[in-house]
Amino acid sequence: MSTNGQNTAPILVIGGTGKTGRRVVERLETLGRPTRVGSRSSGTPFVWEDENTWEAALDGVSAVYVTYYPDLAFPGAKEAIGRFAAVAVERGVKRLVLLSGRGEEGAVASEDALKASGCDWTVVRCNWFNQNFSESFFLDP
Repeated sequence: MSTNGQNTAPILVIGGTGKTGRRVVERLETLGRPTRVGSRSSGTPFVWEDENTWEAALDGVSAVYVTYYPDLAFPGAKEAIGRFAAVAVERGVKRLVLLSGRGEEGAVASEDALKASGCDWTVVRCNWFNQNFSESFFLDP
C-alpha cells in the first residue's frame, strides 16, 4: 500500500462529481494521490440507498471523504452513516472524513455515528463564510 512512504491506496470520494467532491478529487490528484469517485454514475457505483454497492466502492481504499445526500439531518441518515462506517472499517479503511453542517442536531447525530466506528475521523463543518458565489444559483445575482 505504500511506495517510498507514499500511500498508493486510493481514497474514495463519495459524491466525487458534486460541488465539494469534485474539488476534493482534483486536489488529491494534484498531490499525486489515487482517487476513486463514488457516485451513481461512476465506474464503481456508490449509492447510499443500495448497500450492495458499498463493498466494491470500498475495496482497497485507505480513506473516505463522506458526503451524504440529501442531508445528514434527514431521517435515516444517522443509521446509514453508522452502517457505512462499520462496513468501511471492516474493509480496512483507516480514516473517514465527513462533510457536515453547522452543528444541527440531526447532523451531529450522524457525526456521532461515524465517530463510533473506531476509525480515525475528521468532521468538516461547512458554513456560508467561504461560499463560492461564482456558480450554481448564485451565478445570476
